[in-house]
Parts: sequence; structure tokens; C-alpha cells
Amino acid sequence: MEQVQFNSMMSMTASADLFNRFGVLLLSRGQPITATIRELLEKHEVYVWSRQNNKSDLTKQKKIFPKDIYTKLVGSLWSIYHDAKLIQPEHIEKTVSLVEAILKELKSQTIYFDSKQFNLSKFRQYDQGTFIHSINVALLTAVTGMNLGYRSRKLKNLILGALLHDLGKLRVPKEILNKPGNLTGQEFDLIKQHPCLGAEMLKNVRLLPGVIASVEEHHERWNVKGYPHGLTGSTIHLDAQIVAVTDVYEALTADRPYRQGIPPYQALEMIFAWSGRDFNPDVVQAFRQALILYPENSIVTLNTGEMGMVVAVNKQFPTRPVVRLLFDSNGRTLNKEVFVDLLQNLTCFIECVEFKEEAS
Repeated sequence: MEQVQFNSMMSMTASADLFNRFGVLLLSRGQPITATIRELLEKHEVYVWSRQNNKSDLTKQKKIFPKDIYTKLVGSLWSIYHDAKLIQPEHIEKTVSLVEAILKELKSQTIYFDSKQFNLSKFRQYDQGTFIHSINVALLTAVTGMNLGYRSRKLKNLILGALLHDLGKLRVPKEILNKPGNLTGQEFDLIKQHPCLGAEMLKNVRLLPGVIASVEEHHERWNVKGYPHGLTGSTIHLDAQIVAVTDVYEALTADRPYRQGIPPYQALEMIFAWSGRDFNPDVVQAFRQALILYPENSIVTLNTGEMGMVVAVNKQFPTRPVVRLLFDSNGRTLNKEVFVDLLQNLTCFIECVEFKEEAS
């Protein structure tokens, strides 16, 4: 951080986010400078974040996925497919434009996103979120594919398949999809038909095999215990293997009519545990590297009630970063540096993370 000189901050409002020496936000940019803040300025006890000497941060900006673009993507996918019975070329053409929009956002910066921050209830009319789920899976699939070396047209088709992967659910009665209790065997068998139903809906359009495979094979498993065809290992198309991992992670963390989503760190650890059993280990490794749950400098709240800032992330154990505590469990500011290494203290975990949304 860089110390603020009093003479440079004499305006009525703050021209930048202001922090104390422990990294605690005192005043957000644009807010009126209070008497207390003015007193701290006079004592040279106010700081701003300085990135002038950190070229890597400037060239690869980290930000949350823009809410307006995310909402538009979900709305567009909903409008394209919510009444579709048999997919026509014009449906695919419109969906490709969504692929381009996703790639545009991911091209020049690292994006973090959490769909729970967005109120998209108007798009839950049909099945409590198939379209929201599909956008989230597409975003996760895109960054995983990039880590596996997917580029250009190959990457676009991977994302297209992810957007379409649950298309067949539109042919499953919404009463079954939204059922709050346990499904009967017959109901579950009907839901298990959605990969084949989705592929059937695409029979009128020309698509590359990987796109069709993402729709038809995303529930196949590395150990032959998936469905609908009981494929195994490399007989499952790689695109479908990628979508399988991101689909399960997103489903675990999402709220459903019959349960609440589990915390992201827990879902990621479950994905790790299933590597080599249900999922291709290489895909899981790429997903692990792509999904940074708690980026450096993000503000997090621990299960202890303490709040702090992530100061280091172990790439091998991304769910267990080092956190510098800023507030104790009673909300009091800590006046000394206290660090918690979550890899060493396994009784602690992150309950929530806060991102600062930036303009795209």
C-alpha cells in the first residue's frame, strides 16, 4: 500500500478507496470524507493500494464477472430455448453469439464469478435454473478448456456444447425437475433420459461430434458407472469429460428445491476425491488450476466469524489459502498481524468471499 499525503485528499469526497495500515477499508471511493477520516489523513494513517510497480497485476486484471453481461447471457439462452421442441440452425446461430460474448470477457483478464450474487428469479420459471446452470457450466468449462490448451474454433465448440448440455431437460416434466422430495425409480429413469433427449433435439442441425458428445455423454463416468451408454475412460469424448466435471461442481454448489448448495471449497474437495474414479485426472487438474476460489486480496469470512484478507494461495490446495485476519469474531479490528494457514488449521474454513465488482 502507499501512504496518502493529506494535501492530496482535501476534496469533499475520496478519490480512491482508503485503507488503514492493516488493509481494512475505511472509506470507499466517491464517499464523503468524514471528520474521522480527515483526522487520520492529518496523522498520515491512511493508505491507498498502489499497483504502479506490479506489471503482472496491470496486464492481467482480476475482477468479478460483470453482472449485466451475466444476466444478459442467461436471458438470451432462456429466450432461445425455453419453448424449443426441435432445434433449428437459427437457434445454434444465436447461441454461438453467446459463446463469443463469453470468450470476449475471458480473453484479457481472469474472471471470478458467483451466480448467487445475482437475482435471476425471472429465469427460474421452467425448472429452477437450467439456463442459469448452463451459463455457469459454460464459464467453468471455458476456463478449464483453456488450461487444457483449447484454442480458437475448438474452444468455441467446447463452450457451445456446455451451453447445450442440459437441453434434454426441457423435455422432462418440470414437476419432476422441481420435486422437493425423493424421486421414484421411474422418475429418476426419466431424468436419466435427458442426455439422449438433448441429442435427439439437435438432429436437424449440423454440429461437430464434440458438441453432440457434450450433450449425450456428460453423465458418463471414467469408471464405466455413468449413463446413458456406460462408456469408460478415453471412449468418452474429452469435451464431455470436461463438461462432466464442471457440471457436477456447479450442481453441488447451486441451491436446488430439495437442498441448499454446499460451499465451493467442499465441492472442489469432492471433485478432487473423485479424480481417477469418476473423472479424468488430467481434467480435474486443469479444473483445479482454473478455479481460483479465493484470489489474493479477496476479503473472506471464516467459520469462526473472523474476517480477513487472502494473502497467499497454494496451487496444490486452492481451498486452503493463508488468511491475514483483520477483524476478530466480535467484529473488532485487530491491531496486530495475525495469519491463519488453513492448510495447517483444518478446523477452519472459508464460509464466504467478497469481491469488488468492476466495470467491464
